[in-house]
Amino acid sequence: KRISMKSFQNYFLKFSYAVEAILIHFVLNILKIFPYRSRIHAGSLIFRIFISPLTGNKKRIENNLNFVMPNLLENEKSELASRCLNNIGMTMFELLSPKEFKLAGQRAKVLGPGIALLERARDESKPVILISGHFGNYDVIRANLISKGFELGALYRPMNNPYFNATYLKSISNIGVPLFARGNSGMAEMMKFLQHGKSIALLIDQHMSNGEPLKFFGKTAFTATSAAKMALKYDAILMPFFVLRKGRTSDFDLHFEAPIEHSNPIKMTQDFNDRLEARVKENPDQWLWTHKRWKSIV
Repeated sequence: KRISMKSFQNYFLKFSYAVEAILIHFVLNILKIFPYRSRIHAGSLIFRIFISPLTGNKKRIENNLNFVMPNLLENEKSELASRCLNNIGMTMFELLSPKEFKLAGQRAKVLGPGIALLERARDESKPVILISGHFGNYDVIRANLISKGFELGALYRPMNNPYFNATYLKSISNIGVPLFARGNSGMAEMMKFLQHGKSIALLIDQHMSNGEPLKFFGKTAFTATSAAKMALKYDAILMPFFVLRKGRTSDFDLHFEAPIEHSNPIKMTQDFNDRLEARVKENPDQWLWTHKRWKSIV
């Protein structure tokens, strides 16, 4: 009985992945006839109304908001969830329109005290680890820096949906390479790349069961400290960056913050969590609240 139930669950999961992939490809083919900006807005609307309910995104957003922002009024929570889903939808369809998105990323306004240090590190071939969260459209950094002569690699997480992963990988590869798949092999390749005095970009705001119990929004959030450990091991600059979307457009500000001072991995990673939290509090709709960030708690 248990085996039959497990088989049914696996079948249903594969079926839902297939339906999701077919739906996304169908939408993408239709949207190709529209200009870029109209395509992104239409894609965002389709994601929020049709795709999101299939994946339970809104419920996960509400669970996270209830956990860390319990005083939000219901209408405020609903409005924030809606804006968050809009940003996720825009990000998804931007990444799936790599030619136009790459140009939008190159036009991003670069701000913050870290950019001068980053340019000096490039000229001196000093390794840099750029860290951020799923905020705004984080992939702007690759489109922007690679166009300026930076050798920038990135770690990516293959999509859970195997039927859609090939399309996703092709699209983000068109934005810039190299890309390293999460896993032992990808990590080894990335380490070699970093050791040659180049830069890598990592997103470190997801739940990691083997991470450290750090704080995020005052709650325990298990966080990987590997970026800080790499920075210490290879004497690399550890620099937070944040991509801020300007309203409901594909225009962006790219902020490079002052680097995190080398100390110990836990302290350094907590510093990042604090900086990300500050950014999310300023623009809560631009963070990916669909993550099970406090997975061991809620």
